[in-house]
Amino acid sequence: MSPLVFDIQRFSIHDGPGIRTVIFFKGCNLECPWCQNPESISLKPEIAYYPNKCIDSRDCVTTCAHNAISFNDKIGINRDICARCEKCTVTCFSEAIRVIGKEYTVKELMHEILQDLDYYNASGGGVTFSGGEPTMHIDFIYELLVQCKSHGIQTNIETNGLFSWNKFQKILPLLDLIYFDIKIADCSEHKKYLSRSNEKIHFNMQQLVEAKAPVQFRLPLIPEYTATNKNLTGVVKLLNKCKIEAIHLLPYHSMGEGKGEKVASCLPKLGFNPFSSSEIKGLELFFENENIQTLLYR
Repeated sequence: MSPLVFDIQRFSIHDGPGIRTVIFFKGCNLECPWCQNPESISLKPEIAYYPNKCIDSRDCVTTCAHNAISFNDKIGINRDICARCEKCTVTCFSEAIRVIGKEYTVKELMHEILQDLDYYNASGGGVTFSGGEPTMHIDFIYELLVQCKSHGIQTNIETNGLFSWNKFQKILPLLDLIYFDIKIADCSEHKKYLSRSNEKIHFNMQQLVEAKAPVQFRLPLIPEYTATNKNLTGVVKLLNKCKIEAIHLLPYHSMGEGKGEKVASCLPKLGFNPFSSSEIKGLELFFENENIQTLLYR
């Protein structure tokens, strides 16, 4: 079975150089409270409900043979008994109920990618594999990468770093760029907040640096999680240990919290305020004072 894709974003300019097509795969091996794509965490297809699109026909209620959809002032979906048969999405003409996650073959995805080949060539762009965590599907990604390189397409992957190094080496020669996210430096706090230890992540960081891989390290700046003095100091020590001289900074925004409601995500609503310009500047100076260059992602 091919992995599920939950979005294909064309004409992206934020996920690598030039104009890009970004393929978002479902499935993630971490549970970051600030996840920007909570609909990507599960490997399985999900039913999403968009109440602003609902026209109150209630056809979904009568269609559902499992009684997973009810109406009591508003539509409710019991995902514990939902069979993911997708019949409700067929009867919902307003697309208030949708399936998140579609299976693609390598051939089908390459058809999507090749549509914008001229734009890649003109802008120095290409394709980026994201998620979720795309390295959970390394064999499938490998086949895509082989096809992309046969067409001269620049390739990038965005990863949380929690992968098997032995398996990752299979795709490494086919990657022109790697975006590697560092999150929480302390092992116990990483496991507490993100559900998994970071020992393998730190190992993979070192391996990529020693292999002189085309990797750029990034840090999401999340209040109370990653942007604390303790974690920032830990990140600096980790960067110094691996002899990494630059970091991309990704400031917090709350876009993912609205997405989570659509699929009844268990992730918390953080509700943090965005960093002010002066706070961002202070975070940049923190790293620069440690002789670590910063690049701010806006």
